[in-house]
Amino acid sequence: MKIILIVLFAAFLATPATATQQLRIGLLLIEDSIPFWVAEQEEYYQAHNVDVQLIPFLSALERDSALAAGAIDGAISDPIGAILFDQGTGRLKITSLGLGKTPAEGVFAILASPKSDITTVEQLKGVEIAVSNSTIIEYVTDKLLQSQGFSPDNYNKIEVKKMPIRMQMLLSNSVSAATLPEPLASIAVAKGAKILLKDSNAEQSLSQTVIIFRSEVLDKKKIAVQKFFRAYGDAVNSINTSPEKFRALFLEKGRIPAFMADSYPIPVYPQPEPFSVELYQPVIQWLVTKGLVNEIAYAKMVSQDFMSVQSHDD
Repeated sequence: MKIILIVLFAAFLATPATATQQLRIGLLLIEDSIPFWVAEQEEYYQAHNVDVQLIPFLSALERDSALAAGAIDGAISDPIGAILFDQGTGRLKITSLGLGKTPAEGVFAILASPKSDITTVEQLKGVEIAVSNSTIIEYVTDKLLQSQGFSPDNYNKIEVKKMPIRMQMLLSNSVSAATLPEPLASIAVAKGAKILLKDSNAEQSLSQTVIIFRSEVLDKKKIAVQKFFRAYGDAVNSINTSPEKFRALFLEKGRIPAFMADSYPIPVYPQPEPFSVELYQPVIQWLVTKGLVNEIAYAKMVSQDFMSVQSHDD
């Protein structure tokens, strides 16, 4: 992680003060990030006269460290992670919804170990479910179980932070149940795990990714951010029109295993739009109830400025 930050700082210091149109965006290697990469591949950033540098990170911790240091301008995150990072300081803003506009775009599942006798949701009562605490994983776990009539004292959560380890513990029956994102959930199913609940089957969207920018960047580079979102929107149109054209890129940047290369579905990506109050309120209420943050007003955490900025791609 130190090496990544040193390289990023070197690039930052070498950037001329007049190069106000450059944006450095940190991405996790997940399917939600594909429009960013398509915009690069198809030269949509260039077409909209904005210089965008995409920087991959292997973990949210590395990404957040770079964000805190000012080594990146923006990132793809989730609302839980974004709010916990900001803590009401106003350092960053959620500028757009990524995936998660509809329940069908959900990527999380609660699974039972292939070696356990659990086959129904009801059998999860009293069972330890492996999650990562204070994350979108724990949030989705709570929301899915509560939608089935569970109260918090009906189930137990144990923390296993690293997702590959969590999956291996599930497969070995070291834990009877776990919550995993795609593509790990599909990998676990291929090895015998049983899906009990999926957020893609929920009545309302429970999990989202969001695009975030540092507030300083939104103040100083509004036109660049607007142009970025135009390019992003073009990428979304291209993916949704011809998804198979981008399958190879999707498999690479989404880290989809080879055995699922032909069958793993490419999502229908929504156009960039503000993260809505309706999606924000359940998240902030959960965080406040858990004592992780104080109440943070929607307008303090979410920016809609890029929607109203007028720019010309010249």
